[in-house]
Amino acid sequence: MKVLLDTTYLLPAVGIEVDLSEEMLEKLFSSDHSFMINELSLFELFGKASRLISDKEEAKDRFYTGMKSILSSRIDIKPVFTLDTLPVVRAVHERLKDLPDGPIVATAMLYADVMLTEAKDIQKVVDFEVLDLKGFAEKYL
Repeated sequence: MKVLLDTTYLLPAVGIEVDLSEEMLEKLFSSDHSFMINELSLFELFGKASRLISDKEEAKDRFYTGMKSILSSRIDIKPVFTLDTLPVVRAVHERLKDLPDGPIVATAMLYADVMLTEAKDIQKVVDFEVLDLKGFAEKYL
């Protein structure tokens, strides 16, 4: 199954703690599913990490090691916008609160079977399977 990962699931890779079960994250990433992200998630990772790594050499090293791991992994990285995603972004943009969610959701709708996110508002505005980690684990892991 092709799974679009929201940025939240990449945060631990760059040293940012999230309120998710480590066991479930391990189970997710060791599954046979194929994962993809929108490259906007990489920018979001940098934005979130930059607040934490400014003066801390260890945090900088952890961030860059995590980014190298993501970039060299089997995760399929899709462009922020394509000619195919642009009309979908336009259609969902006004219904989503968070600006980066538009391209991320559009990527999921066009290229994935399911989107994995902890954002509750996305499930309400799209006619597409959107699950949080717990729901995904119950159904597909």
